[in-house]
Amino acid sequence: MIETALLIDSTTTIPPTLIKEYGVTVIPVPIHAAGREYRDGVDLTAEEFCALLEASKDRPSTAVPGLGEFASFYQQLLQTHKNILYPVPSPRLTGIFNAAVQAASQVEGARVVALDPPEEWEGEWYVVHSDDPQLKARLAEINRWHDPVIAVMNTNYVSGAAGLVGMEGFEAIYDGLGIDEAIYRMAIAKPKVGIYFILTTLDYVVDRVGHLRALVGTLLKIKPVLTIRHGMVEEEIKVRGEGRAKRALIELLKQRLGDREVDLFMLHSLAQAEAEDLLAQAKSELHVRHSWLGGIGCAITRYTGRGGLGIAFIER
Repeated sequence: MIETALLIDSTTTIPPTLIKEYGVTVIPVPIHAAGREYRDGVDLTAEEFCALLEASKDRPSTAVPGLGEFASFYQQLLQTHKNILYPVPSPRLTGIFNAAVQAASQVEGARVVALDPPEEWEGEWYVVHSDDPQLKARLAEINRWHDPVIAVMNTNYVSGAAGLVGMEGFEAIYDGLGIDEAIYRMAIAKPKVGIYFILTTLDYVVDRVGHLRALVGTLLKIKPVLTIRHGMVEEEIKVRGEGRAKRALIELLKQRLGDREVDLFMLHSLAQAEAEDLLAQAKSELHVRHSWLGGIGCAITRYTGRGGLGIAFIER
């Protein structure tokens, strides 16, 4: 029996085959659109959501699940597992980290581990930082605790990049290792993970990432290549035209990786053909060990719109 339950929410992207293989439970993020509440990936497909996004005068919005919903998932998983491991997206982009930790503290008898909380964050839980020189010793302490343990980790990313961090921990659990080793593998993976992406429009993302607003209205044929750095969406470079932007995704990876081996996760928002072509190009020019391709779901598409392309990666 696998002692640790694996949990994500729908803002984190993992290939469906691996969700099934690792036995990952997914919390659907609430989406409010056209006067209704939907559950991401349950009540609403990506195509249906994009149609709402493009047609609605009042743009759909995403929300953080309620504390009771988090607690319900925790309690259900702890009926069959001793511990829970939950990698979450950057607290600078969503309030999920704080809500997940708060809800975990409501589970009777649970010990809560908060991994890489934001600097301004305060809590009475067991706090661990990935860059702690005593990381191994801090994590070893967890093994001396009574069950259950709920560990919530800030991946500092979102979508497929958060998924790649989580997959490091999931693989460790699936191989029969303890939650401390799974956390350690995620912690040392974070500096090796990255993501570059391009969008057909910035109209949706500026709702959440205000410092990109200056680019809107001046883009013309200029396409910014974006990244996530220190948990925030930032501009990496600007190029002219969509073709050059796609090429820039590959060139940025080549500059970052050199000859090192890499795992790639090609991401798209209703642009599978373009994503397949870009992945084939990346595999022909980079030293790729494993690769996956997948859509990003409704909660992230809310900020990308239709046609977004991204490459999440982890250095090997």
